[in-house]
Amino acid sequence: MNITRTLLMYLIFSVIAAMMIILFLAMTPSNPPPISFQDKIELASLFIICCYIGIFFTIKPNWIRRYRSKLRNEDSYKHSQKTQFFKGHHPDCLTFQNHTIQWNNQTWCAGCFGLFIGLCVSILFMILYLIINFHPTQMSILFLFLVGLLIIPIIYSEIIYRSKHTIIHVFLNSLLPISFFIITVAIGEITGKFIYSFLTILLCFLWLDTRIQLSKWRHGLLCKNCNILV
Repeated sequence: MNITRTLLMYLIFSVIAAMMIILFLAMTPSNPPPISFQDKIELASLFIICCYIGIFFTIKPNWIRRYRSKLRNEDSYKHSQKTQFFKGHHPDCLTFQNHTIQWNNQTWCAGCFGLFIGLCVSILFMILYLIINFHPTQMSILFLFLVGLLIIPIIYSEIIYRSKHTIIHVFLNSLLPISFFIITVAIGEITGKFIYSFLTILLCFLWLDTRIQLSKWRHGLLCKNCNILV
């Protein structure tokens, strides 16, 4: 299965996931009981753990690839590292120079850096969600839900048509984890049930993986059409 077909499958399942979220709302009675504080704690704990895992992967994006390469053939991996250099898991060439950003004396992938910021902000928002006595109206929380859901295709579109301004790429990617926070909390508040929020978190992983596959597909096109000799 080539990467284009794989990406198409991811996009189809992502759309189905969005439809499932909307179905959750359609199945909710008009005046559901508010989500309990115990459910809020469980939801916040699960979401924050997932964010910490995501932060680890943004800081160490290459560790799985290096581990797999070492298992397959350590000598072959070392040889490939000599022939092609990477910065923030992007090839060190002119084509990808606006895909990286310098921060804290390190070279980061701009997308990963944006996700890192968004994950940290999402953790803070989730903590505030627990501390503050949050009682939004159904209309306002539904509006936030739609905004959170709309952010996802905007980010996907930006990856496809990739802005030449690195800061814009960083900013939009930082919104992705925040959109996950908004959608997850909105589902919990609208339905009043932890199970729906839990399922939403699982679907957020699908949306995140789709963003990763979309980025790989875009990078593959850039490398395929590149005339620069590294």
